[in-house]
Amino acid sequence: MHRRSLCRDVPARTEEGPMSPTPIVYETVHRIAFSELDPFQHVSTGNYARYFTDHRMEGLGRYAGWDLPTLGSLGFMTWVRRMEIDFIRPLTADQEVSIISFVREFRGPDAMIECTMTDAAGTTVSTCLMVVAHVDGRTRRATDWPAELQALFFEPDG
Repeated sequence: MHRRSLCRDVPARTEEGPMSPTPIVYETVHRIAFSELDPFQHVSTGNYARYFTDHRMEGLGRYAGWDLPTLGSLGFMTWVRRMEIDFIRPLTADQEVSIISFVREFRGPDAMIECTMTDAAGTTVSTCLMVVAHVDGRTRRATDWPAELQALFFEPDG
């Protein structure tokens, strides 16, 4: 099975060149509920996409100040264009998992976001590459991420 490296020691890059080497890492915790299980008592596949998406939305509110009301007033939208999820180990009821994510790089209108889900022991149970597009609110077309928005996802230099 093909697996991506989700290491954090490689500086993020954009088409314009290197950015700050330290991405801001979002972290959230989730407890697996009974309703999220399949008949084999494992988390249903579709829930992983929801976990990763909800994690990013919670992180945007907490770390960037972009809660849902604020997102509606920014003049642009974000759209999850694609998700590639690797299922590494099964999750079961009442398990607590942590999810971390960070923007690896920007490619024109796309933010490449790497996500890792771990269990309480720190073992990776799932990874995700999420591609999120910047969409102009007026034209409703994908546009390159402005530099001032890109900067919100990295630690300040200095």
